[in-house]
Amino acid sequence: MVLKEKKSKMSSDQPLKKKPKRGDVASGIDETDLIQSLSENGVQTNLQALHLSVPLIVNEDDITLNTVNIQYNKRRFIVNSDSELEKSVSESDQNDSELASSTSTQSNISIPNISSNYQSIMQYSDSSQVSSPNDNTLDTFQQQLVKQCLCGTSETILLKHLSTNNANETNIVLLEWSDVEILQFLSNLQLLFDVYLKQNNKGFICSRIIANCELIIYNSYNLIEQIIGLCDTRNKYILYLAARVLSSFLVAAKTNINNEWLETILNYLTDENIDCAKVNFALDVIKRVVEWKDIEIHVLEESESVESAESSSLNTGCVSVPFRDPESFDTSPIKGLIIKSLESRWPDLIHKIQNFIVSNTSVGVQTCVLTFLTLWERIISVRANLSVIDIKPFYAHLETFAAMLNSDLPPLIWRHLLSLFNEVLCYGSTLALQDMVPDETCQLAHLVFRYIKDYRLLDSLPYKQEPGNVVNNFVGSIPSESLQSNFDKTLLQKIVLLVLKSIAVTIKETRSDSSDSSVGSDDYDFYQDMQVIERSIRDVLKKVDTFIKTALDFHPEMPFCKVIVHLFNDQDNYLIESMVCTLDITVGISYGNVVFSDLLVMLNPIHSFIEFLKIVSHDSDILLDYLVGSETCFLLYLLRFLKYTRRNWSKFVSSCGEGSTSRSNELDDSMAVLIRLKMQINRLVSRDLFPYNINPILRLLTDCENLYDGNEYS
Repeated sequence: MVLKEKKSKMSSDQPLKKKPKRGDVASGIDETDLIQSLSENGVQTNLQALHLSVPLIVNEDDITLNTVNIQYNKRRFIVNSDSELEKSVSESDQNDSELASSTSTQSNISIPNISSNYQSIMQYSDSSQVSSPNDNTLDTFQQQLVKQCLCGTSETILLKHLSTNNANETNIVLLEWSDVEILQFLSNLQLLFDVYLKQNNKGFICSRIIANCELIIYNSYNLIEQIIGLCDTRNKYILYLAARVLSSFLVAAKTNINNEWLETILNYLTDENIDCAKVNFALDVIKRVVEWKDIEIHVLEESESVESAESSSLNTGCVSVPFRDPESFDTSPIKGLIIKSLESRWPDLIHKIQNFIVSNTSVGVQTCVLTFLTLWERIISVRANLSVIDIKPFYAHLETFAAMLNSDLPPLIWRHLLSLFNEVLCYGSTLALQDMVPDETCQLAHLVFRYIKDYRLLDSLPYKQEPGNVVNNFVGSIPSESLQSNFDKTLLQKIVLLVLKSIAVTIKETRSDSSDSSVGSDDYDFYQDMQVIERSIRDVLKKVDTFIKTALDFHPEMPFCKVIVHLFNDQDNYLIESMVCTLDITVGISYGNVVFSDLLVMLNPIHSFIEFLKIVSHDSDILLDYLVGSETCFLLYLLRFLKYTRRNWSKFVSSCGEGSTSRSNELDDSMAVLIRLKMQINRLVSRDLFPYNINPILRLLTDCENLYDGNEYS
């Protein structure tokens, strides 16, 4: 299939992320999404597909197709015989003309232009070679890839293994190969992309790896269509590998792709003829591209990586190519292109997945459902680094799926739906920092709140398991002699965290509405509204409290604020985010003048903090790790908790020791941890080793220490 001309419309729509330039980039040049000038080396820089520079011995014009779809309308090459190839190569040596094309009915197949300067890297196989790959040669190629260099191979993978014995046909049919050959071939392609991406990160890339990647990106022998066509096979291992190869190809090629490839993949999602294997195949490709994280080198590892790459090149004789473009590996354009293309198909896909959930008949159907829910979560996740405008349409239909939560739903689908809703209500990462909460998020929070309060959603949670079996409707009942509990703790954690987030979002929305100058805390209507909200919150939290204590056998008198600490003690991110929620709910309720005092007792954030210190054994090193790491929102929590403690010092003192025999010990132990933490932070700051500005935390720790010592603070 001849590639059609495509104008990239996504590159200008997506925001560009600026990255620090490497040390070998010429100073004074700061052009976005362009290759840096290499005029000092006499090297041209029009290699845009892989954004690489090449050695001086290589004629870059011969291996570069700046815009894939445009060039393939102009260049159509067919290799019929060795004589014609030699003639074409000779003509290329003289005037860099295109290879002559024979009069063949298979004129829709095309391969890249090859020059004599590049023949040492890419050489054609003898026309009499059979089309099936040679296992020994594939093994050798794989061994070279493991060494991260292909300079020891005599021919590139595509030219060696994809040639045919038919003089009038240069296309291949992967489906005619055996499953073992296809799996090994796809594995090599995936390993090739993995090595390329890793070396791209380090700054030096083997030139032979570049050659192989270019042949794939420019669709030699219609290879991309062949890999997409592998979804017709029923071999799940081949489907899995083919999806990985396609997603890696899209990441490497970025927007230099044929629109028809992407359309073919997306059409599998909305075809009237339901094929679960194809639907899951397309979803898997899209999911891996969307969740791809741009590779970045840590500042302390950058020089080490460059030195290791250079030494490797010298030791093995690898002809490595220096990487010079700081903007070369930004996946935002291809992510944006896929998201925009998926948007028009989203309503139909939603309808199909709903039917899948209702039918709930086979493992294949439920696999599609789980892959879809994971993709949906990745699209909405802030970690995907997608445009807020682009993902806004994907917030629709959340209410429909929330209404499908019932006792007939398999536990795995329950778990994925709760993960999706928790990602939408990303309180610790984004919502807690925003002044205004989006309407779609508020609607989901209200819906969860209402289902818990009025529709007994907790009673539908399939967390119970039969004794001696891991109950899972997705795969059946699996005997387990080592199973000691009869509940799914993960489901309990996700539903409780979702409830806490929903309450926190509701309180935040109420406070945002009350910030209007026409509404004050003494306004009668506002007071009435807060009273209704507090009563509803108390009812919901009591139901959750009773539910957890029944499921996990907590003591009936243990306060809810301590229960959640033990519920999330094995999930750091859940634990910290839940404590942020209880703290913000308490502050929000206090702002509106508390009507129900027992609500503050249930949510007491000081009790949660004291219990948290017991969980971490009063180890200040763990708190420091939380502050330095990015896995949790502990920085946000500690900042807000210290502010709350400074404003309510007398409450902090009185809360220490409530229910304990020694108040002074509780207070002393808690303050000792905070004082040690302050000293550790001071040591790091004095040596300029802390990764960000920690001064606000230091000032608050100092204020609390002064209050503990009985001193005044300004």
